[in-house]
Amino acid sequence: RADEVFYVVSLDAACRVMHAAVLAHGTVAEVRLHPRQVVETALRSRASSVLFIHNHPAGTARPSTDDLRLTETLVKVLQPLSIKVLDHIIVAGDQAYSFVRGNVMPKS
Repeated sequence: RADEVFYVVSLDAACRVMHAAVLAHGTVAEVRLHPRQVVETALRSRASSVLFIHNHPAGTARPSTDDLRLTETLVKVLQPLSIKVLDHIIVAGDQAYSFVRGNVMPKS
C-alpha cells in the first residue's frame, strides 16, 4: 500500500480472531488514530485481547517514537477494560517488526 493503514484484530479468550478492522488511513509517512476508535472497536467486538498491525510504506519496519507512544497509550486505556494488547506489528515491504520480539511492548 502507498499509504499507512492501521488495523485492529480482536481476539476471544482462546485467542481466536473474531474481528479485524481497518481503523485509520494515513499518508505515506503517518497515520492518525484516536484511542477512542480502538476502544470502541474492541468493545463492540467483545475482544478479550487485541493485536495492532500497521505498515510503513516508505521506510523501515522499526517503530517510530510516535508508534511507541501510541502503543503505550493504547495499552493503558485498554487495561482497565481487561483487554490485553498482545502485540503491535509493523510491516514494511518484506520486513516485519514485532513489539514483543523487539522487547519494546509496554507492560500492562
